Amino acid sequence: MIEKTLAKRYASALLAVADKAGGVENVEAQLLALKDVYSRDADMRMVFMHPRISKQQKKDIIGKLFGGKFEQVLVIFLELLVDKNRLRFLPHIADAFDRLADVSKGVVRVDVKTFAPMSENQRGTLYEKLNKMIGKKIAVDIKQDRSLKGGMVIRIGDGILDGSVVSRLKRLREHLLGMTA
Repeated sequence: MIEKTLAKRYASALLAVADKAGGVENVEAQLLALKDVYSRDADMRMVFMHPRISKQQKKDIIGKLFGGKFEQVLVIFLELLVDKNRLRFLPHIADAFDRLADVSKGVVRVDVKTFAPMSENQRGTLYEKLNKMIGKKIAVDIKQDRSLKGGMVIRIGDGILDGSVVSRLKRLREHLLGMTA
């Protein structure tokens, strides 16, 4: 839990600085790409977490890897994370930054899980209905989940609309068990 609290604070600070510099979208894309590499590359994590590699050496590595390629704001931020021994929170910070950047742009994230793949026509219809229901700009992420056994689950912020066969069967079971009690 503390990881998410710290991550949100760091992400909020980075968002404020990136917003002043006018590079929120670039920082967001670069930070998410870095999160992906950091999460997959055990060698990279080992270098940045190794206690025998000095903070200055880690900052030099950051400068060589990302200097001139990433927004300067982000490079300085990564060096700050090294100074504060917070680089291990990078994935959490990237996720928090992504959410905060969406909020600042007025975008609502919608995660959709479906049992079966959706056609482009179905995706368009779903997008239109969600857009009308929410009334704001939305970013829809659709993933297939065979464990649903049918239907779909839609997550909008903290709310969930569960129209999956699994949840319907569970409710039916609870209802039938309630009738016999």
